[in-house]
Parts: sequence; C-alpha cells; structure tokens
Amino acid sequence: MSDDWVCEREYRIVVDGDVRPFMVRWMKPAPDALGDWSCRYDIEWPHEAHVRRRAFGVDSTQALYLAFQTAAAELHAVQPPVFWFDPGDVLGLPLASSIADLEADRAKGRS
Repeated sequence: MSDDWVCEREYRIVVDGDVRPFMVRWMKPAPDALGDWSCRYDIEWPHEAHVRRRAFGVDSTQALYLAFQTAAAELHAVQPPVFWFDPGDVLGLPLASSIADLEADRAKGRS
C-alpha cells in the first residue's frame, strides 16, 4: 500500500506535565487481495511507539470511514486523555455509538 496520506490532524496529550502535540494520518484507501478495501492510519505518539493499523471495508469510502472510527476509539482509550485544542475537547472524528456517548459526556464535563 502506498504511504500517501489523504488527511491528517494534530492532537495533543499531556506527558510528564507538558502538552505534547502529535499527528494522526490516514492513508489513501487501497484494494486488498480479497477484493475488499483497506485504509491504513498512523498515530505518531510523542511518548511511545508509533502505531500503524488498518481498517477494512467493502469499498474505499467505508474503509476510510472505519479507519476514522478505529483511530478515534484508540485515541479515546488512552490515559491521560487526548485532546484536539484544549483539554476536554471532542476529537472531531466519527465515533461508534458507545464511544459517541462517552465523548458527549466528556464534552459536558461529566467524565
């Protein structure tokens, strides 16, 4: 698969008391050997090893959408919380419904 990314976003996380920015990049979806599509995303963590994962879909749109959702789930799972601009922000990515409920609570200051 090509390393050409189609979009990226800078997020932030607090590590050792310092706010550290890091990038998440989504690559161009590509057909896979089984006839479906895959979309790779990279999370360039500032405090641990970079992550490269893939999401799969029946077409390029679904693969990209699921890569957004999968990256969002991963970003929501870490502690301390990842944020976009300010601590407590929503991440601005499509979310599975269970994670969307958690993000709505976080935005309201309930978590």
